[in-house]
Amino acid sequence: MQSARSTLRTALTTLVAATLAVMLLPASPAAAAKVTVDKRFFGIHDTDPTSWPSISVGSLRLWDAGVTWADVQPEQGRFDWSRLDAIVSAAQAHNVEVTLVLGQTPTWADDPASQGVGPQYMPLLEHWTNYISAVVERYKSWNGRRGIAAYQVWNEANIVNYWAQNAQNSPAKMGQLTSAAYRAVKAHDPGALVIGPAFGTRLAWQRKYLGFFYGQRVDGVPIWTRMDAISLNLYPVDTGTPESSMKLLAAARTAMTLRGVPTTKPIWNTEVNYGLATGGSGASTGISAERQAAYVLRTFLLNAANGVRRVDWYIWDRPDIGSTKLLAPSTGAPTLAGNAVNLAQAWMLGGTLVGPSKTAMPCAKDRTGTYTCVITYSGGVRRVYWNPTKKVKVTTAKSATFKVGVYGKRIAVKGGSRVTVDYRPVMVRSKR
Repeated sequence: MQSARSTLRTALTTLVAATLAVMLLPASPAAAAKVTVDKRFFGIHDTDPTSWPSISVGSLRLWDAGVTWADVQPEQGRFDWSRLDAIVSAAQAHNVEVTLVLGQTPTWADDPASQGVGPQYMPLLEHWTNYISAVVERYKSWNGRRGIAAYQVWNEANIVNYWAQNAQNSPAKMGQLTSAAYRAVKAHDPGALVIGPAFGTRLAWQRKYLGFFYGQRVDGVPIWTRMDAISLNLYPVDTGTPESSMKLLAAARTAMTLRGVPTTKPIWNTEVNYGLATGGSGASTGISAERQAAYVLRTFLLNAANGVRRVDWYIWDRPDIGSTKLLAPSTGAPTLAGNAVNLAQAWMLGGTLVGPSKTAMPCAKDRTGTYTCVITYSGGVRRVYWNPTKKVKVTTAKSATFKVGVYGKRIAVKGGSRVTVDYRPVMVRSKR
């Protein structure tokens, strides 16, 4: 008889031929011809309700915030809602929508067959369903309105730190948890969203695991029907860029499309940062302040252009993790990158991203490698330009009036003039 580890390895190995075929398929449609985002698109992580971000955000994903299942229900029959109550109340006070990650397993709730004890192991479904029912029932109405808008099944279900990799903690078992979570959430709050388990995407084997998960049927239906949105954590490898992060998105999309997931299924980017070393240590690889700000702007623009519905930046109040830091620990004020979150909203909200030509998709790249994001709004047009690898010149529209760079300073420009562009996005406003 095969060991549990051998069984899982065999199952994943069967995906190799399919994965090679995936790489030969044309990329699935990555974006609509027109894209409009709302405030909730600009999400954040914050570990502490007393450290509320001083930048503008529209949504909050609760991970590393001390409110996992094991934190909220440390013993069977005993709940400690105090921290989660405080976070939900703070979010409501700031008109921010909350997503709660439902895992991970308290030791008392582990399935005895799961070959381990701890947060990364399979719980008994009865305990899982009872917990979800309790949390959804509590927050379906909080201070007169919905307290938690979305419930995410699990965090990074293809990484051993969060989901043990054996036959009893397999993609199939995660499928059971997902289906059970969907039923429990919808039974108590039909209007709340269920977000699929997050999956890491930066390594090839993680994307294989993702394909294996989305290829299964649970309770007689495809697993993707048991969620309102798919969750991907689109950290690029080490010194990767927003553009390489979008390559991971494309690869994950292709893997899911091969398994029958429709290209119209919403995707949330539930964690992203840059300069985060492989291995989960949070170690920083080092990025300049201007590049950090540039990455923030490029991330929000490219994710929107590629059809991602939400971006949850990791993280506001932990500047020790990753190289793109939104908060300056010495002053408690936003960094240049933190202010770039506000700048991205100033450019994008109230407008519609369209292609630079009738046949181009939003934020198209030309033969020089220069990106152009066209944002139409009631007052005119904002065109955002950048080139990740070199300096180039672009010609402004004849009705151009001013430009804005990563520092947010408005500088007058002459219509039809040439503007120098590099890795730092420049927005040029024009009447048309």
